[in-house]
Amino acid sequence: MIQAACVARILACIILGIPMSHPPSPRRQRPPVPVRAVDFVMYCTKDLRRTRAFYQRLFGLKKGEEWNDFWSEFRTEPLALCLNGPASKRDPTWNWQGPACIAFAVDDVPKAVAACRRRGVKVLIGPVETRVCWMAWIADPDGNRVCLHARKDGTAG
Repeated sequence: MIQAACVARILACIILGIPMSHPPSPRRQRPPVPVRAVDFVMYCTKDLRRTRAFYQRLFGLKKGEEWNDFWSEFRTEPLALCLNGPASKRDPTWNWQGPACIAFAVDDVPKAVAACRRRGVKVLIGPVETRVCWMAWIADPDGNRVCLHARKDGTAG
């Protein structure tokens, strides 16, 4: 006995002129860079201590995981607000200054960057390893910065 789904597929092949040996396959393709969650939003500042104090005093935000003269995270679950100060190193891979950006949690930052490069996406800063994570920055078609981010403990969001 032929099931209704088989009959529908046979009819679709006949109507669309598709050979029966190659029925249409409704496969969902995995995106080149799957996003697990949004990890943080980052603002850059020229005076990290002053800007950090602003958010602490006005909004009562509390210290997060990283807290130093270059990078500060606030505990603002479900995602973090991060402040990025001027780079203390002359190395351009540590100069993350620029417009605000969003950080997407990805499984593997170097693989995500490779996928972006294969598709002609502008890579602003290639993979950088920190004490707690991997990060890289790309640009969308309008020049907005997007951070590709993976925590070493495997968490996201």
